[in-house]
Amino acid sequence: MSDPAEIIHELRKENALLREKTALQSEEITLLRQENALLKQKVDLLVRRIFGGSSEVLSPDQLELLLRGIAPGLPLGKGDASLEEADPRHEKESIKRRNPRERWPSDLPVIEEILDPEEVKVAPLAWRFIGAEVSEQLDYEPAKFLRRRLIRNKYVSRLDLDLPPVIAALPPSLQERCLAAPGLLAAIIVGKYCDHLPLYRQESIFLNRHGVTLSRQSMARYMGLCSDWLRPIYDAMAKEILSGGYVQVDETPISYLKSRSWPNQAGLSLDDLPSARRCLLQMGEESRRGMSEEHHSRGLHRHDPM
Repeated sequence: MSDPAEIIHELRKENALLREKTALQSEEITLLRQENALLKQKVDLLVRRIFGGSSEVLSPDQLELLLRGIAPGLPLGKGDASLEEADPRHEKESIKRRNPRERWPSDLPVIEEILDPEEVKVAPLAWRFIGAEVSEQLDYEPAKFLRRRLIRNKYVSRLDLDLPPVIAALPPSLQERCLAAPGLLAAIIVGKYCDHLPLYRQESIFLNRHGVTLSRQSMARYMGLCSDWLRPIYDAMAKEILSGGYVQVDETPISYLKSRSWPNQAGLSLDDLPSARRCLLQMGEESRRGMSEEHHSRGLHRHDPM
């Protein structure tokens, strides 16, 4: 027969294990009841949102947030927090809230303005500098005109007095004695073709805001000179596009000077060129026949969709 003391010890050990299992099951039942209560609240809220008197419309993101469950083993409220922490959208939003200045380019020029108290200005030797508080604002300087004056010094030789004077050559320009500097030409081109500002509107802006008279006829002449200078780049782009095996063409007619209709050909290579080399090429002809002859001269053949 077994020793009674040993039997009692085994029974006590088994009783302790059963109590421990009962405690764990009781804790699990409590968590399940909390989760069940939370799900009931969400279902009731969803029913009121959909079928209630206000009939509020829920977006998919709101529905996803509303129907999120609780991770097993966590107390009430911690499951949603863990999911929000794992959600990359929540993380990005929190980063944006913490660092709103990341929207500013890091290479923006900085203009520092030092402000001293009036007491320090009156008696600067009576005060000792202990630190500073820095605050930043995003500012903007409107475009301004300036006169770029080129001064070319002339020199004569001290050793040979018979040599003619020497002077530095003028930098290259679009036209001899052209008054427009490269910065002004770039501003006019960007305003016309990127910001959709016609030349007559730019003429009005220059006159009313800056007091500078620059006629649209002069700016139109500058555009023609710039197009001649940029012709090699245009030819290189055309060669790059047409060197591929696939080019898309749009021959939509556009109105030109209210009296003639010019087809506008836009070629855009999508499949054969990587994204960094994709570009748009525009050419104009007076008729579709002229456009077809242009296509033939460049080796383009029409492929109608099946």
